[in-house]
Amino acid sequence: MEHNLVGYGSLLSHKSLKETINNKHFKPVIVKGYKRIFNIAVKKEENFDELNLEKSKKSKFNGVMFKVNEDELEKINKREREYNLEEVEVYDFKTGKRLGKSLVVVDYFIKIDRKNKLPSKSYFILCRQAAYHISKEFGKYWDKTSFISDEERVDKWIKNHKEYDKL
Repeated sequence: MEHNLVGYGSLLSHKSLKETINNKHFKPVIVKGYKRIFNIAVKKEENFDELNLEKSKKSKFNGVMFKVNEDELEKINKREREYNLEEVEVYDFKTGKRLGKSLVVVDYFIKIDRKNKLPSKSYFILCRQAAYHISKEFGKYWDKTSFISDEERVDKWIKNHKEYDKL
Protein backbone atom coordinates (compact mmCIF):
# COMPACT_ATOMS: atom_id res chain seq x y z
CA MET A 1 0.00 0.00 0.00
CA GLU A 2 1.23 3.50 -0.81
CA HIS A 3 0.58 6.69 1.13
CA ASN A 4 1.03 10.34 0.28
CA LEU A 5 3.22 12.18 2.77
CA VAL A 6 3.89 15.93 2.99
CA GLY A 7 7.33 17.16 4.01
CA TYR A 8 7.46 20.72 5.32
CA GLY A 9 10.84 21.03 7.07
CA SER A 10 13.92 18.89 6.56
CA LEU A 11 11.88 16.53 4.36
CA LEU A 12 11.84 19.31 1.74
CA SER A 13 15.48 18.39 1.15
CA HIS A 14 16.28 15.43 -1.11
CA LYS A 15 19.64 15.14 0.67
CA SER A 16 17.96 14.93 4.07
CA LEU A 17 15.25 12.56 2.85
CA LYS A 18 17.90 10.26 1.35
CA GLU A 19 19.27 9.68 4.87
CA THR A 20 16.02 7.78 5.61
CA ILE A 21 14.52 6.52 2.33
CA ASN A 22 15.25 6.68 -1.41
CA ASN A 23 14.65 10.00 -3.10
CA LYS A 24 11.14 10.67 -4.31
CA HIS A 25 9.43 12.83 -6.86
CA PHE A 26 8.22 15.94 -5.02
CA LYS A 27 4.90 17.63 -5.80
CA PRO A 28 4.72 21.16 -4.33
CA VAL A 29 1.50 21.51 -2.33
CA ILE A 30 -0.41 23.70 0.12
CA VAL A 31 -1.91 22.41 3.37
CA LYS A 32 -4.64 24.53 4.96
CA GLY A 33 -5.62 24.69 8.61
CA TYR A 34 -2.12 24.49 10.09
CA LYS A 35 0.68 26.88 11.00
CA ARG A 36 4.34 25.83 10.50
CA ILE A 37 6.29 26.96 13.55
CA PHE A 38 9.71 26.46 15.11
CA ASN A 39 8.52 25.29 18.52
CA ILE A 40 10.08 21.92 19.31
CA ALA A 41 13.08 22.07 21.60
CA VAL A 42 15.57 19.50 20.39
CA LYS A 43 16.83 18.86 23.92
CA LYS A 44 15.64 20.58 27.03
CA GLU A 45 19.13 21.75 27.92
CA GLU A 46 19.62 23.33 24.50
CA ASN A 47 18.07 26.65 23.62
CA PHE A 48 16.80 26.20 20.07
CA ASP A 49 13.75 24.92 18.25
CA GLU A 50 12.82 22.79 15.24
CA LEU A 51 9.70 22.75 13.08
CA ASN A 52 6.25 21.54 13.99
CA LEU A 53 2.66 22.22 12.98
CA GLU A 54 -0.11 23.80 15.03
CA LYS A 55 -3.76 23.62 14.05
CA SER A 56 -4.89 27.06 12.93
CA LYS A 57 -8.02 27.60 10.84
CA LYS A 58 -6.67 30.83 9.33
CA SER A 59 -3.23 29.47 8.42
CA LYS A 60 -1.72 27.43 5.61
CA PHE A 61 1.75 26.35 4.60
CA ASN A 62 3.57 24.90 1.62
CA GLY A 63 5.32 21.57 1.49
CA VAL A 64 6.14 18.74 -0.87
CA MET A 65 4.01 15.66 -1.28
CA PHE A 66 5.57 12.34 -2.20
CA LYS A 67 4.52 8.68 -2.15
CA VAL A 68 5.87 6.18 0.38
CA ASN A 69 5.22 2.47 0.79
CA GLU A 70 4.60 0.81 4.18
CA ASP A 71 8.30 0.09 4.79
CA GLU A 72 9.28 3.68 3.94
CA LEU A 73 6.49 5.06 6.13
CA GLU A 74 7.83 2.98 9.03
CA LYS A 75 11.32 4.45 8.44
CA ILE A 76 9.87 7.98 8.39
CA ASN A 77 8.01 7.19 11.63
CA LYS A 78 11.28 6.16 13.26
CA ARG A 79 12.99 9.32 12.01
CA GLU A 80 10.14 11.53 13.23
CA ARG A 81 9.58 9.50 16.41
CA GLU A 82 8.34 12.48 18.42
CA TYR A 83 5.59 13.16 15.90
CA ASN A 84 2.20 11.65 15.07
CA LEU A 85 0.82 11.03 11.60
CA GLU A 86 -2.27 13.01 10.72
CA GLU A 87 -4.34 13.03 7.53
CA VAL A 88 -4.87 16.37 5.78
CA GLU A 89 -6.27 17.73 2.51
CA VAL A 90 -3.64 18.94 0.07
CA TYR A 91 -3.86 21.46 -2.77
CA ASP A 92 -1.62 22.03 -5.77
CA PHE A 93 0.89 24.81 -5.02
CA LYS A 94 0.48 26.50 -8.43
CA THR A 95 -3.22 26.00 -9.23
CA GLY A 96 -4.80 25.61 -5.79
CA LYS A 97 -6.68 22.56 -7.09
CA ARG A 98 -7.58 19.96 -4.44
CA LEU A 99 -5.36 16.89 -4.84
CA GLY A 100 -6.81 14.66 -2.10
CA LYS A 101 -5.52 13.34 1.19
CA SER A 102 -2.01 13.09 2.53
CA LEU A 103 -0.25 12.44 5.81
CA VAL A 104 1.75 15.02 7.77
CA VAL A 105 3.74 14.67 10.97
CA VAL A 106 2.61 16.73 13.98
CA ASP A 107 3.69 16.76 17.62
CA TYR A 108 0.81 17.62 19.97
CA PHE A 109 2.59 16.52 23.13
CA ILE A 110 5.19 19.24 23.37
CA LYS A 111 4.94 22.10 25.78
CA ILE A 112 5.31 25.14 23.59
CA ASP A 113 7.83 27.61 24.90
CA ARG A 114 7.42 31.05 23.36
CA LYS A 115 10.41 32.71 25.00
CA ASN A 116 12.06 33.95 21.81
CA LYS A 117 14.10 30.84 21.26
CA LEU A 118 16.14 30.79 18.11
CA PRO A 119 15.68 28.00 15.60
CA SER A 120 18.54 25.54 15.26
CA LYS A 121 20.71 27.45 12.79
CA SER A 122 21.87 24.47 10.71
CA TYR A 123 18.35 22.99 10.64
CA PHE A 124 16.76 26.34 9.71
CA ILE A 125 19.25 26.88 6.88
CA LEU A 126 18.75 23.31 5.57
CA CYS A 127 14.96 23.71 5.45
CA ARG A 128 14.99 27.21 3.98
CA GLN A 129 17.58 26.37 1.32
CA ALA A 130 15.57 23.28 0.34
CA ALA A 131 12.44 25.43 -0.04
CA TYR A 132 14.25 27.91 -2.29
CA HIS A 133 15.80 25.03 -4.25
CA ILE A 134 12.28 23.98 -5.28
CA SER A 135 11.68 27.48 -6.66
CA LYS A 136 12.10 31.09 -5.64
CA GLU A 137 8.30 31.45 -5.44
CA PHE A 138 8.09 28.34 -3.23
CA GLY A 139 10.87 29.66 -0.97
CA LYS A 140 9.25 33.06 -0.53
CA TYR A 141 5.97 31.35 0.35
CA TRP A 142 7.86 29.18 2.89
CA ASP A 143 9.22 32.37 4.48
CA LYS A 144 5.72 33.88 4.68
CA THR A 145 4.12 30.75 6.14
CA SER A 146 6.82 29.76 8.65
CA PHE A 147 6.97 31.22 12.15
CA ILE A 148 9.53 31.52 14.91
CA SER A 149 8.37 30.34 18.36
CA ASP A 150 7.42 33.89 19.39
CA GLU A 151 4.95 33.97 16.44
CA GLU A 152 7.05 36.23 14.18
CA ARG A 153 6.94 35.30 10.49
CA VAL A 154 10.28 34.18 9.05
CA ASP A 155 10.14 36.73 6.20
CA LYS A 156 10.15 39.53 8.79
CA TRP A 157 12.40 37.81 11.38
CA ILE A 158 15.18 37.01 8.89
CA LYS A 159 15.82 40.73 8.30
CA ASN A 160 17.22 40.99 11.85
CA HIS A 161 18.99 37.60 11.77
CA LYS A 162 21.25 37.78 8.72
CA GLU A 163 23.40 34.93 10.04
CA TYR A 164 20.44 32.63 9.17
CA ASP A 165 20.06 34.04 5.64
CA LYS A 166 22.29 31.62 3.70
CA LEU A 167 20.61 31.29 0.30
